[in-house]
Amino acid sequence: MIKNYLLIAIRNLIKNKNYVIINTLGLGIAIACSLTAYILIAFNIEFDDFHDEEKVSHIFRVHSHVVINGSDFRQAVSTPTPIGPMATADIAGIKRYLRYAGSQGGGASVSYINEATNTNNTFGEYVTYADSTLFDFFDFPLIAGDHQAFKSLHSIFLSETIAKKYFGDEDPIGKVLTMSFARGVVKKVVVGGVLAKVSVNSSIYLPMVMRFEHFEEMRALDQPVWGDWNAPATFFELEDPSRADEIAGYFDKYLPRRNEAFKEQVVERVSLEPFKSKIDPTILTWSYVNAPIPLEPLLIFIILAVMIMLIACFNLTNTSIAMVANRLKEIGVRKSLGANKTQIITQFMLETVIVALLALVAGYVMSTIIVPEFTAMWELPYGLSDLSGTNLMVTLLSLVLITALLAGVYPALFSSKLNTISLLKGKVQVKGTNLLTRSLVSVQFAISVIVLIGGIVFIQNAKFQEQIDFGYQKDQLMLIDIKSEKEYHALAAKARLNPKVLAVGSTEHQIGYSSYPNPISFEGQEIEVRHLEFGEYYFETMNFDFVQGRPADYFKTNDFEEAAVVSRQFLKTLNIQGDPIGQYVTIREQKKKIVGVIEDFVDNVFRSKEPEPYIFYATVGERWRNMIVRGQAQDLSAINKYLESEWKKMYPTQPYSSRYQEDVVLAESNQTNGNLKKIFLFLTILGGLLSASGIYSLASLNIAKRTKELGIRKALGATMQNILYLLNKEFIIILVTAGILGSVGGYFGATWILDLIYAFHIPIQLTTVALSALAIFIIGITTTSITIYRGAQANPVDTLRNE
Repeated sequence: MIKNYLLIAIRNLIKNKNYVIINTLGLGIAIACSLTAYILIAFNIEFDDFHDEEKVSHIFRVHSHVVINGSDFRQAVSTPTPIGPMATADIAGIKRYLRYAGSQGGGASVSYINEATNTNNTFGEYVTYADSTLFDFFDFPLIAGDHQAFKSLHSIFLSETIAKKYFGDEDPIGKVLTMSFARGVVKKVVVGGVLAKVSVNSSIYLPMVMRFEHFEEMRALDQPVWGDWNAPATFFELEDPSRADEIAGYFDKYLPRRNEAFKEQVVERVSLEPFKSKIDPTILTWSYVNAPIPLEPLLIFIILAVMIMLIACFNLTNTSIAMVANRLKEIGVRKSLGANKTQIITQFMLETVIVALLALVAGYVMSTIIVPEFTAMWELPYGLSDLSGTNLMVTLLSLVLITALLAGVYPALFSSKLNTISLLKGKVQVKGTNLLTRSLVSVQFAISVIVLIGGIVFIQNAKFQEQIDFGYQKDQLMLIDIKSEKEYHALAAKARLNPKVLAVGSTEHQIGYSSYPNPISFEGQEIEVRHLEFGEYYFETMNFDFVQGRPADYFKTNDFEEAAVVSRQFLKTLNIQGDPIGQYVTIREQKKKIVGVIEDFVDNVFRSKEPEPYIFYATVGERWRNMIVRGQAQDLSAINKYLESEWKKMYPTQPYSSRYQEDVVLAESNQTNGNLKKIFLFLTILGGLLSASGIYSLASLNIAKRTKELGIRKALGATMQNILYLLNKEFIIILVTAGILGSVGGYFGATWILDLIYAFHIPIQLTTVALSALAIFIIGITTTSITIYRGAQANPVDTLRNE
């Protein structure tokens, strides 16, 4: 029987090749889009899955529960560096510890000199640090070297990609790398192992990993160990995992010492979280440990995938109903020969499943092109090859099942309910349209309107954000990474020789990417504001608009030690009344006197549409990380080339790294806007084609059932315009309904997405909504008009011959 079903199904599908090709391609692209969205879901579902389950069941992360501004509760996956060894020694039940941290201060310049070929490979790298227990805790496989080599203090382990970059086809084991860090710290390390590729959805990221002692040594130069802002993540291996909550309670004895050293963020308590538990990025304030993708972007892409799948499935439903109209006698004969409802349903469902399976194959092939493009757009090195085979197979089969049910159930049930005698007498006719088919086409076109609105909105938003007045001349500024005060002075001297350079300054932090939030105190209140620690000639180079007071003079001792410049919003946030000049605020128990107030500026289009409160104060030269250069916008490129040339003369073994301030503040938003624009417009084209295909099938069926009516009308003198209006009237109602639904959905949907991503974004214009709905309406009505026109051209003599 199954063989018979298959033979009939294949015969019918071959007979209707155009139907199969259209639906296979349409569903295939929709399945490829769904697989692309699944990539992001799988990233979270399979996070850290490559670790041995039994081994990591005893491993716990330390979460510090901090209180900010007295009421804002967040979590930091970090602890002061001494807690790892101290807790292991003090608390029964802890077997061993592991601390993990990443680069600070711009990472490191890494050099490998090949004396045999007289070549020098030098690149800037992100470096991670871990205790010698790293490979005792976690299973990171090697393709070269030995895990035991990491017990050596001066060893370094590299990813396969990094090893290839420095050594090519050479054996890297035993080779010496020179690491240049901030403050002029230089270390030589020996390559002890090359790590096999590990999927990026991993808590621990190891492009190159050194012993934690190096991190501890360098951070001690900047911060006290109990009050370090950039404290490492700490993991403990417990003898009995069930005692985790009890053991976490013993950490309370360390909190007074930690909170005394770091008063700005008070740790209320510590918890031990299982290693495989997911970190909630929405409450995370600090972590070197990677977190899963936040829920919001997942929702956006899941919703988009669902919408395009609905369009494709509804399209298949409509074309299937049209196919039923051509198989009425076949159904009648099958029923007269004893076929029951179940068998009829099975036959039609089987045909839908075959189309879905063909679409699945096509979709998987297309996903090998679409997925890499999508992940490259978002700089996410994660793809189909990184997925769990079992999970992927379950997902693919689920897509086939869902597609078959959505698209095939109604045509199959409809066919099974038809009366046998009426079928054989030819009295059953499938109407051109009914409530269901009209509803499906309306939803298809409504979704097309929604995605078109989204595409246009993100094009407009990109232009809007480029034209935002940031409060300073961002297009005249560029930043150059430096590792020490010596490098700054050497390059700054060269920069000042260039007549196109208008000003040069230095800073540790910079607006747009490295300022940081931290509480300050004023008249008994403690409020979190953003801090920026600057160097020499900072305000002269940034050219801020001062509304009161003056810039802090870096070279005056009093200013260096206690002067602060604040933004206008700072005064509002702290409710500072009267003349602010000369008033004091407290930062980390140090008094700072306000000497100047600058006009508010935009720091980040993602965080806040309202200006953020800012305070600026001086820092020592050994902490400088950026040289800032100001020049005319049209001269910046030439200045950059000049400075790169001078840098290479002075520091031939160190990479030159520069950024334009405009890119610093807009690069991420431009990427997001550009990517979403491409995605929405791609879905608009796809949705439009699928919707046009669906309405074409509906219009064709409508004409086929009204052929004789059209013949009579033409014989009685009806013009082509009369016929077009008559048959299009129904479709006009469908498309107008779709336009209204799509406009409402598009307006609120695009607003929701913009609010989700940006604090600072364009308001959606009703003109955009109306034009999008009109464009989709024109596509739909053009499709039906062409179809109707072709059908109406038939000679009335031919259409009425059988009457």
